[in-house]
Amino acid sequence: MEEYLTITELSGRIKMTPGSIRNLVWKGELVENVHYVKPTPRKLLFVWSAAERWLYKKPAANSVQGNSLINI
Repeated sequence: MEEYLTITELSGRIKMTPGSIRNLVWKGELVENVHYVKPTPRKLLFVWSAAERWLYKKPAANSVQGNSLINI
């Protein structure tokens, strides 16, 4: 079963401020219906498995890209 997180919950898990997460949404790096869903016009719920793939830059199961971790 898929796990959905609010901005606050996601922020706590990935150690990023809620404002930074909102900026990623606004810039289009986190994509609606991929990384998050909008059950209401003002509510965002993040799909944990997709957010985790984004965090580690893992491709989706049906993608052909190679695996790599974030370069820090």
